[in-house]
Amino acid sequence: MLLSTGVPARRAVASLVLASVALAGCAEQGAAPAEPAPSRPAPAATSAAEPAPPASAQPTAQPTAQPTAQPTLPSPPAPKRRRYVPDKEVWQRAQPAHGHNRDNPLAERRWGVYRGDLEQTWRAYQGAGGETRRLLGTIALRPKALWLGEWSGPPERIGSVVREYVENASGGDPKVLVQLAVFRMDPWEHAVCGGRAPSRGAQDVYRRWITNAARALGRQHAAVVVQPDLPFWWCSNRAVTSSLVTHAVRAFSAQPNTSVYLDAGAADWSSTPQVGAPRPSQAADLLLANGIADARGFALNATHYVGAEESVAYGAELVRILRERGVPGVHFIVDTAQNGNGMIWPEVEPEGSRVNDNARVCGSTADRRGCVTLGIPPTSRVGDPRWGLSPEVSREAKRHVDGFLWFARPWLFMQAHWRGPDRALRLARSTSWPAP
Repeated sequence: MLLSTGVPARRAVASLVLASVALAGCAEQGAAPAEPAPSRPAPAATSAAEPAPPASAQPTAQPTAQPTAQPTLPSPPAPKRRRYVPDKEVWQRAQPAHGHNRDNPLAERRWGVYRGDLEQTWRAYQGAGGETRRLLGTIALRPKALWLGEWSGPPERIGSVVREYVENASGGDPKVLVQLAVFRMDPWEHAVCGGRAPSRGAQDVYRRWITNAARALGRQHAAVVVQPDLPFWWCSNRAVTSSLVTHAVRAFSAQPNTSVYLDAGAADWSSTPQVGAPRPSQAADLLLANGIADARGFALNATHYVGAEESVAYGAELVRILRERGVPGVHFIVDTAQNGNGMIWPEVEPEGSRVNDNARVCGSTADRRGCVTLGIPPTSRVGDPRWGLSPEVSREAKRHVDGFLWFARPWLFMQAHWRGPDRALRLARSTSWPAP
């Protein structure tokens, strides 16, 4: 699912990104804007009447009309600020937006949790008891993105699949946020390297599939990650890939309450094959070629394990580059489902395979050598001090990051196949973050 090995280590690069972000942001950081005071119309000016001149001085003078005083309108009520309750997770209680990102479409609403057969950990959780059930609840009870692809059904069926998922995850409330990861390109990943592209007929099927899936969201509030592992664009037939991915971005963005995040790889992966050190400028080329101008922003870490600190710093630099290239106002999301032990690709120890997609699960909370475990719980309150971000990166997160989401799936073998609850249980035992 991911790039080939051989990506150079990014520890020094991450430090450089942090430094450049800090310098680039000095001119724009500032303090969060204060709440605007309610505007109050100024009262009409009044003055004492001037004494009338003697009658002989102005025998024909007409009385001067006095302006009619306008009634003072009542001030509009100040908008209510939602109170942040740190001990309530985002699926339990809506979280307020940060001051520098007040239009965050993922804030100020609860995030829905899907409870059905399309989510494997939920099935296992339902059938478990005791300590096993408690551990599985660490994953099953939290909001996650449902991955959709060719396996989800043909164009004629995908709309009903999406509607059934939305109804389940939202409980029928259109204000509740639902999440999707759209992985519909076929062929994809290493199969496209060398310029292989879908046939014209397959391209038409793709477009109809995407259109039907997008329309099925209707007015539901949704966050959609478009085409995880997009850095494979570099080795694909780029013209065809860009045409299809841009269609997906536009189709989902056309829905009134859908926020689209175009995949941008990870802080340790910006192209396939990776040429030189991964860098935000290369990721910017990728995004600009695939419709970022029509999206809310981009997504990082869908299949990699980079820590939250490095991911936010890298993403903030990418935002700055996109602004310089004519696409301002871009935001991003970071997957934290599998970066509880943040690491870069060469540090990963595979388990049961020779590829890093299937990282070894950490054996305990003390085991942190090349292994994967669960990270920060899903949240739109990305600047919470509990997440342990440095002050400068926390400021960048509050400004540019819409949320820490769980759209990766480390509990699946190769991040794609359910082979029972064993991986999920080990992830739950080894994470440093508490269960819900």
